[in-house]
Amino acid sequence: MPEIRVSVRELAAFCHRAGDLDARFGPGPTAAEGIRGHRELAAARGDGYLAEYALETTYHRGDLTLHLRGRADGYLPSLPMIEEIKTCRIDPARLPAELSRLHLAQARLYAAMLAAAEGLDEVQVRLTWYDLTRREEHPLDQTYSAAELAEFLQRSCERYACWMAARLQHAAARDASIRVLAFPFREYRQGQRDVAELVYKCVHGGGQLMLEAPTGLGKTAAVLYPAIKGLAHDCHDVVVFCTAKHSGRDAAQDTLGRFAADGLIATTLTLTAKERICFSPGHACRADDCSYARGYYDKLPAAREDALQRRTLTQADVEALAREHALCPYQLGLDLLPWVDIAIADQHHVFSLHAAVAALAMHCASRWTVLVDEAHNLPARARGMYSASLSGDVAAAHRVLRGAPRRAVAALDTALQTLFLAHVRPHEDYAVLPQPPAAVLASMQTVIAAIAEQLARPGAPPRPHPDVQALYFALLHFVRLSDLAADDFCCELLAQDGNRLRLNCIDPARMLAQRHAALHAVVVFSATLSPDGWMRAVLGLDERAVFRRCASPFQPHQLRVTIEPQIDTRLPQRERSRPRLLARLVQWLETQPGNCLVFFPSHRYLQDCVEALRPLLQGRQLWVQPVPGAAAPPGELRELLRTQRNVCALCLLGGSYSEGIDLPGDQLRSVVLVGPGLPQPDRDNRLQRDYFQRRHGDGFRYASLYPAMQRVNQSLGRVVRGDADCGAALLIDGRYARPEYRALLSGHWEYRAPGD
Repeated sequence: MPEIRVSVRELAAFCHRAGDLDARFGPGPTAAEGIRGHRELAAARGDGYLAEYALETTYHRGDLTLHLRGRADGYLPSLPMIEEIKTCRIDPARLPAELSRLHLAQARLYAAMLAAAEGLDEVQVRLTWYDLTRREEHPLDQTYSAAELAEFLQRSCERYACWMAARLQHAAARDASIRVLAFPFREYRQGQRDVAELVYKCVHGGGQLMLEAPTGLGKTAAVLYPAIKGLAHDCHDVVVFCTAKHSGRDAAQDTLGRFAADGLIATTLTLTAKERICFSPGHACRADDCSYARGYYDKLPAAREDALQRRTLTQADVEALAREHALCPYQLGLDLLPWVDIAIADQHHVFSLHAAVAALAMHCASRWTVLVDEAHNLPARARGMYSASLSGDVAAAHRVLRGAPRRAVAALDTALQTLFLAHVRPHEDYAVLPQPPAAVLASMQTVIAAIAEQLARPGAPPRPHPDVQALYFALLHFVRLSDLAADDFCCELLAQDGNRLRLNCIDPARMLAQRHAALHAVVVFSATLSPDGWMRAVLGLDERAVFRRCASPFQPHQLRVTIEPQIDTRLPQRERSRPRLLARLVQWLETQPGNCLVFFPSHRYLQDCVEALRPLLQGRQLWVQPVPGAAAPPGELRELLRTQRNVCALCLLGGSYSEGIDLPGDQLRSVVLVGPGLPQPDRDNRLQRDYFQRRHGDGFRYASLYPAMQRVNQSLGRVVRGDADCGAALLIDGRYARPEYRALLSGHWEYRAPGD
């Protein structure tokens, strides 16, 4: 007999959400603010009031059983009364009526469960909006008979059970197709079977797995195949393939397409960033400014049913479906996510503060497995996700605001100026604090509330001024992060950037660990996850996470690596060593035929060499990576390498061309790395060094050496992509010959240095 677990919150959202899509107010109060608000009200209710009151029931439809459970915010037995508490920052009267109806429906479900369990004749249902800004309660009371509540619960459960019965039919067909699904290639490459077995063990029992598998092994297929098999064996409910770049997304889509061609019956969804899929760029996400927001939740059920008749939902498929049903394509993708078998999602969708995958994994009953491709990119990406800053946003918004919001912004500006005067010494431009002062955060909250009130006012323009919107969302992000910050954050005051206040996430491990904890299983994989102790720490993985280094499908002689220790590329020596560097590059290019990528540790160093190098490279087509931020024709270098065989491309180490680019065959024959690419000892690097020294006792390695050598190994992995590929690499700098550096070079290749 199939059994389905569902929370009261999920059931209410599925059955009773209606009306327009309205994103005027952005995220609500933070979790910490909500908890404080609930506690304040519970404390004021008296001794007989029972907070977080657990309720559960079952519903049967044919051979299907729904297990419904949840916790009502409050229960007062003496009335009896069920209370649902929602916190907000503005007058609740300005919130959409559909929102209150949704929360009231949730409270009615709790009341129905209570009436059935306690044999009550009627129950008072209270929806209380608690305005955190004014510390005011706004209760809405309604009383329902037991019969009314029972009918409401039965109708809700029947609708959900009917939907789930259809999903179970799909799951049966899916599982049957998976049981006979073969690996998508005629045979496993060396190392692929080991990867597949390790992944299956992880998803079967749950937990965390780190896989270091060399570039070219075929990781995407080797990881996805056992995860898909796990769906048929009831290991988990949803598989998310998490990508760092478009190339990873494309590889996953191609692999899933191959599975589908081989008979896989599964619904796969590709999530797309809002700015890349929005039908109405520049318009507000609300009914009076975007037709795709109008009646969104009324039209969603039909679109949802239509969508899940399909096997593949790429960006183009979601867009077509959204146009057919006149729905916002971005929100549609998010609303389809709970019902698909496999999703392809960017790291932002999985790990950011507002990540859809993280929210579902934390709050719904389904078991989620996340497969993190190119996981070595995640720590740096997460640092950006979990950092926030504020500078010119304040002044720009002040110029266009009027009334209470303008006064609130002026007060915030004064608070920021006072902060900088108190902590940034004369003739200095920087200071660092352990956390943002409470007075500044309070000023931010006041601005958020004032702008939200203005946006919700009848007759307010549908689109706020861009400067106001930018400030509003910057403040929301800053305040939300400040609630989560600990000693792995710091608050920076940067006077040279126009008095920019920055909440800097030095180490995202703790934040990542919170997201991992909500998952059934997490598999992180990359060609470069060494040293494993360092990567385990910075990825926020448990000490019990299993680490495996997989055998390479290639032979060491396929990439012959030469170490050139006689040229010093350290910053103070670059001017003096440049002639020798240029001569060595020319010599290399004369003796190594075919296309070559030359990686420099900085764009300035690259530019210092390019003009002197240009006349020396007779017969070579020189390509130079543009300055960061400058526009370059998309795919220009890839096309050049595909069609030409005499290209010398000068690129940045750690940039977009040093990893995630597939150049098989003779498209690339050699690479040169000018220096190990240690980060410059700027403020960010010093903060990380100091933090990791305190935390792990090895600041230099954690903040500088390990990340640099990881980039080196990624660059070396560009050359050999297939069984027949061969090539060469040149590592220029004396540090490559030192034991502590050489020990970190990939063990897959053949190395040669003077004295070997």
